[in-house]
Amino acid sequence: MSRLNAISDFRKDNNIFFLDLELQTFRNYAKFVEDHFEQSVSKGEKEYKKLMHKIDHNPLTYTNEELTHIQDNLVDRLIEIDRDFVQSFRASIITQLFSFLERTIQDVCNSYCLMHHKEFGLDDLRGNSEFEKAKLFLTRAAKVDIKELEPHWSYINNLRRVRNCIVHNNSTVFGDEIRKYNTLKSFSKGRYTLLEKDKEITYYHIVFDNKNFINEIIENILGLFEKLEKYDVYL
Repeated sequence: MSRLNAISDFRKDNNIFFLDLELQTFRNYAKFVEDHFEQSVSKGEKEYKKLMHKIDHNPLTYTNEELTHIQDNLVDRLIEIDRDFVQSFRASIITQLFSFLERTIQDVCNSYCLMHHKEFGLDDLRGNSEFEKAKLFLTRAAKVDIKELEPHWSYINNLRRVRNCIVHNNSTVFGDEIRKYNTLKSFSKGRYTLLEKDKEITYYHIVFDNKNFINEIIENILGLFEKLEKYDVYL
């Protein structure tokens, strides 16, 4: 066996292992930040209960104006964490994971092109996105049957639409964007909520209210690349 073949076999045998190591960083990061959010909310709730307990036992501790100010500050802090900080973080890590996926799928295509001495690569193909170009390369060069990549391929394609909505539309879809809304709605169950808002023009905002969505994305990324190994497509 040549040294090149030995290296190739090692890479293939450990492809998912090394990919999982990279994704573990995302798991650890998400858990660290989500735990901090939960601790912060719990601390705020305890402070609020402690305040109410103090008022119940000594109603004259604060004036009505002082009490209203303290209560408002506590509630505003909890709302800021849950509505602003959590949503920003989850939207951010979703876009990071999709960027990681997009970069990795480009890398495996380029690796396949080099290992199999293909006459064309990703840069020679036309597509609306790098993801679409990767699909063309996989089907034409590696003879990948996209149906064999299910359910992960459809999942990733739906995730791409969510990511695009985050990046290009600030997680918002308008009521007259029927096709986009229906696509996002059908993928939303157990993952996020489309919150309806109406300020003259009806629109919906994606609320990422399930932290487990992040781990589900990671498992589907791994599942996709596990299936691509069957076609000798790996890093």
